[in-house]
Amino acid sequence: MLAKIFKKTSAPKRPGVNPAIARLNQFGTRSAICTVVTDGAGRNTNEEVGLASLYTTPNRLFSRDGFIYLAPPAGYDDTTGPLRGRGEQIRLKFQHQLTPYSLDCEVLQRVRFSDRLLTTLEPRVSIGLKLKPMGSVVKNEHRRSLRFGHVRGVRGPIVAPNFRFDAYVERVRMDGSLENKPEVIPYPGDDTVPESVKACNTPEEVVDLFHRMMRTNPEALRSVHITKSERDTRNGRTDLFTFGLAQVLGLDSKTHSTHINVRRPKHTDGLALKDGDVVALHFIWRELTKNVDLHYSWICRVFRTGLKVITLRPKGIIRRQTGLPVVVRDFSVSGVSIQNSPLLETYLTGGVTARDPVALSDQLVGQRLLISFYPRLHYPGDLSIYQPQVPAIIPVIGEIVRGQVDTGKDQGRLAGLGITFRYDPADYDPALYVVSAWEPLRALRDNPHFKEIHRSLNGMLAYLKH
Repeated sequence: MLAKIFKKTSAPKRPGVNPAIARLNQFGTRSAICTVVTDGAGRNTNEEVGLASLYTTPNRLFSRDGFIYLAPPAGYDDTTGPLRGRGEQIRLKFQHQLTPYSLDCEVLQRVRFSDRLLTTLEPRVSIGLKLKPMGSVVKNEHRRSLRFGHVRGVRGPIVAPNFRFDAYVERVRMDGSLENKPEVIPYPGDDTVPESVKACNTPEEVVDLFHRMMRTNPEALRSVHITKSERDTRNGRTDLFTFGLAQVLGLDSKTHSTHINVRRPKHTDGLALKDGDVVALHFIWRELTKNVDLHYSWICRVFRTGLKVITLRPKGIIRRQTGLPVVVRDFSVSGVSIQNSPLLETYLTGGVTARDPVALSDQLVGQRLLISFYPRLHYPGDLSIYQPQVPAIIPVIGEIVRGQVDTGKDQGRLAGLGITFRYDPADYDPALYVVSAWEPLRALRDNPHFKEIHRSLNGMLAYLKH
């Protein structure tokens, strides 16, 4: 008898939280684009209803017994529209950190909320829809297979002019161990220091040259991109942090000085510019005689920080980006396709070029290239929220894996080269702001900047589509 008195009995299990609802709460999802996949009779409709709000309490979604509740879009007529609360299957599409997701649900019925309950909910719409999640939240991004078109005539969504790359390639020779820095085989005639900079004898002359370059630029290019290096004490690596574009000031003045004044940029990742910081300035100069945009870098020291203006002084000389400029055809998170040209063929083959395009492709496959990507961003108005946070330059070492032979009007010509990213920067020289060590990109690891670009472009394309 005593054994029965003290025998433990299991308490009734409480129903667990639906994983899909838990994920929505984790994401902070409050609204979604609603599409009716099938109507109450099971017929395919795929009719979009529009942006609809989910009922929420102050901190989370309003849910009961594994069901969530949806308020139809403002002004929606449930007597004529496809969403009537009679067993339809719908798809809710939304984003988290610019990555698209979706959740399929079944509409069980229309419900009316009491006035008392409605005072605790948002939105305060008295009639809503009771939904049953039909599965888990699905991520709708396939990074490795999704390619973004950079020029017209290629597959994939075209993202220019909102996003595009200026790109430069240089041949590299690697011994495979990465213990030694890859050897760059320079493009013939390349010089990182322009003749106009070599002609300057004093810091004042270099600053005057910089101001002249800015004055000849169009208004949109009279800015510098500021980057600061920080050493991670835990692993000893030097990381680069971008502060974005800062407008160059004082271009109307003709006075000779060693100072460069720029508009104070925003803080980034909890960092701020302070007096004495060594920073890298990246800027573009539009050479009018050749109608090309050339990329330059300049190591400077922060002389004085103000509330609205940062004053800089030169620490190094102005350097030009080396390598052969190439046209990007399309890109993904794991690689890029570039347009071929006679100059590129000659550079990559050393002048010994096969005539047959297939033989030429075989000749080029396996070569390693150092590619310097310069993002060019244009996100006006409402698109500004989709602008990716990327540095001024993204260096990657890639390998040519295929040649694209033209089957159209230029048959018999190697039109493009497919390149897979192989190595990422592992460390930087804090004095020169150049890569000092590389690390391989594994199958499950992608370049973080290209991941950020893909997230932002996915979000922008979804916004423009709907």
